[in-house]
Amino acid sequence: MNGNDWFLLKQMILRNIQLRFKGSFLGWIWSFLIPLLMLTVYTIVFGNFFKSRWGVDMGENKMIFALALFSGMTFYNIFGESVSIATSSVIGNVNYVKKVRFPLIFLPVSQVISTSLLALPSVILLFGCVIIFLHHVSFNWLLLPLTLFPLILFSAGVSCFVASLGVYFRDIQYLITIILQMLFFLSPVFYRLQNLPEKFQKLLNYNPMVWFIELNRGVVFSGCDKVDYSLPSFSQWAISYALGTAAFILGFIWFNKTKRGFSDVL
Repeated sequence: MNGNDWFLLKQMILRNIQLRFKGSFLGWIWSFLIPLLMLTVYTIVFGNFFKSRWGVDMGENKMIFALALFSGMTFYNIFGESVSIATSSVIGNVNYVKKVRFPLIFLPVSQVISTSLLALPSVILLFGCVIIFLHHVSFNWLLLPLTLFPLILFSAGVSCFVASLGVYFRDIQYLITIILQMLFFLSPVFYRLQNLPEKFQKLLNYNPMVWFIELNRGVVFSGCDKVDYSLPSFSQWAISYALGTAAFILGFIWFNKTKRGFSDVL
């Protein structure tokens, strides 16, 4: 990639972010307001109406489960939103397909980066609430960019794959919606993996999102005496990076192999 390509990618990322809040009265404030409102809902609903255990007595601190849930949804949504938007990223920009020198792979990749940047307010809110309600601050939080990186790589790889399929099979967006819903409930968002029976733990380990969510959640909560979480093990790091790298390489290769027929279909 040359300087012009980097500039183009940067402009596309900025455009995606601006379009997300275009025409809204509060604009960028929504990027902080939405996660704050969602966290409030989680706290009220799951902290008062549902009796859920997170390895601790929920009666001592109702925010524990709410924050654990919020963290899981924040990390899962980076993947879910990226893939969901990517299904129409190419067919929604036909004018770019007709440009010979335009790097089409920027269409899904820029959406993944935009979604990741838009998740930063949620991450900041998560850290702020952990400090306020769990009285926990850790230098381990500096590792979060390293734990988010394989998740972003994986999201980009899958997004490239579904963006290409979306050109040839328009119904793929409906199938992707169902698959994302299934993965959501098969991921440790509402529950903690180690609290499940061993047979289910082994089964769910085949879901890549389990590794990414547990890796990031481990960095956020490790060292907190109110939540029994430790730093991710070497195997968690290795498997997460292997999954992210493999998905990105395969998605990149698939997209470049199939993009030659985009203009004929569109």
